[in-house]
Amino acid sequence: MRLRELQREMQREILGAPSAIAQAIAASPPLTTPARLGIYQHAYQARLIEALDDSYEVLHELLGDDTFETLGTLFIAAHPSTHRSLRWWGGELADFLEATAPFSGQPILAEVARFEWALGEAFDSADAAVLVRADLEAVDPARWPELRFSFHASVRRLTLEWNAVAVWKAVSAKAEPPEPERNAEPVKWLLWRQDLENYFRSIDAVESAALEAALGGSSFAEICAALGEELPADQVPPRAAALIAAWTDGGLVTKVA
Repeated sequence: MRLRELQREMQREILGAPSAIAQAIAASPPLTTPARLGIYQHAYQARLIEALDDSYEVLHELLGDDTFETLGTLFIAAHPSTHRSLRWWGGELADFLEATAPFSGQPILAEVARFEWALGEAFDSADAAVLVRADLEAVDPARWPELRFSFHASVRRLTLEWNAVAVWKAVSAKAEPPEPERNAEPVKWLLWRQDLENYFRSIDAVESAALEAALGGSSFAEICAALGEELPADQVPPRAAALIAAWTDGGLVTKVA
């Protein structure tokens, strides 16, 4: 076989597909050809499970080593890596947990996974210079109705139905996690990175509406219009301005135009 063909057949073997690579692999006593190939198959799977652990340390802690390895094995079979970098493999794990028994019977697991992945994405997102309060104060007040805002690439939003964040925080602090509990209402979360550190906080319906509008490219006037569905008219402009100031202080805003 030529090199490219050897590589292709070896990949098929490692991924569990029928291959002709065995005819090119000599036995090396005491190891047989299948045993030698098995070393590479095991190493491939072990490395992928290690990559999952890098992204989902809290989930691993919740499940324990054996169950996490079982999860990893099932996930690899369903989602073999197609990424050049293993950092970006594993993003489908939350959906996989939701759809796959027995994990689907514990919905908080999927939410913990979704939260962990969002934190990882936020931390590894592209960097950018951010604005400060003085930059907003320097804008001509007459321009404010048409101002539009650009946000740091790390900004993420999640809606969680369970106390997944409380569980994540406890496990991260090496404390006993609370029992899984469904929230009375779904809770919206804002996640971002500032100065090489991740931050997150819950947000109310007003901030969520404003943020959705702003991230969608709406002007300040349009953001205020969106808030008009949540607040009395006289409260809208000051609340919108306060939210934009808070986002700026938090390092979320990169540009106004």
